[in-house]
Amino acid sequence: MPIRDYVPSRRTAIFGGLGGLLGLSTSWIEQASAQQPPQKATKMTPSEKLLHSTVKITCEVGQGSFSVGTGFFFALFPHVNENVPVIVTNKHVIAGATTGHLRLTIQKADGTPDLSNFIDMTVPDFPTQWIPHPDPAVDLTIMPCAGLLEQIGKQGKKPFLVMLDPSLVPTETEFAELTPLEDILVVGYPNGIIDVAHNIPVFRRGITATPPYIDFNNAKEFLIDASIFPGSSGSPVLLYNQNGFTTREGNTMFGATRVKLLGIVYGVMVNLVTGKIQIIPAPTQANASVNSQVPNNLGVCIKASRIMEFEPIIVKSGYKLPEGYTMRAAP
Repeated sequence: MPIRDYVPSRRTAIFGGLGGLLGLSTSWIEQASAQQPPQKATKMTPSEKLLHSTVKITCEVGQGSFSVGTGFFFALFPHVNENVPVIVTNKHVIAGATTGHLRLTIQKADGTPDLSNFIDMTVPDFPTQWIPHPDPAVDLTIMPCAGLLEQIGKQGKKPFLVMLDPSLVPTETEFAELTPLEDILVVGYPNGIIDVAHNIPVFRRGITATPPYIDFNNAKEFLIDASIFPGSSGSPVLLYNQNGFTTREGNTMFGATRVKLLGIVYGVMVNLVTGKIQIIPAPTQANASVNSQVPNNLGVCIKASRIMEFEPIIVKSGYKLPEGYTMRAAP
């Protein structure tokens, strides 16, 4: 399934160089299997699943100061019952942090989310737990999170979270079927807003402002027409059509739902007082100050295909590819 409930990997994924967060022990797998008997697939709509695909990232950045960003769960190397779960966000979200805070929703015995039961995770030395994209110009980073999930399992609990994966990222063929103007959904925590009582994010609708299949200014990026606020950094941007859409050829697909992960929010377009238009990282803090930068409601997104560029890094660190798995070239 392209939008999948979290299932522990059936293979131990412990290797050097990336710290304990990547370790997923066999004991956790067995414990989780004993506590959570196989359940029938929960009938959740795609939008309900997307409510559990993100996590609010709160960073301690100084004496009593905090910043907020968005992360989302992604399964690298998905193959049969194997994957490496990671959290994806922007480099600037975790920059300068000393400690990170995450809150995950706990799963009920019937396999559904317990919307009133959460577990808070505190991660010290936060920036050191992340793997930055090797290109300094690409504002992406990932945190292998199997170790965190293992810690939750040792407490006799299982998190309810939904993993996005490479099958949601458009291929060259799928990109060729898109039009310049597509409906998009941004999932995250603008201005740090979250339904605290139920630990769920905020949805914002918008449209593509540049063709998502064209590299904006020759970078693997595109623009969206959607308001981006502090806390939106790291938000997944999804092509989202519910109950029908029209193809490039003009054919209407009645009743069909189409979901694709197009990109990740990292910046906003602003007008400077000089009249110059500039891209800046989406803020992680809402500060009360005089601002000479005027947002123009254009968000800047990194193409989701760049997430797969982390797979070779993990392989070089000692991870053995699942048998039969082929790393996909980015379109």
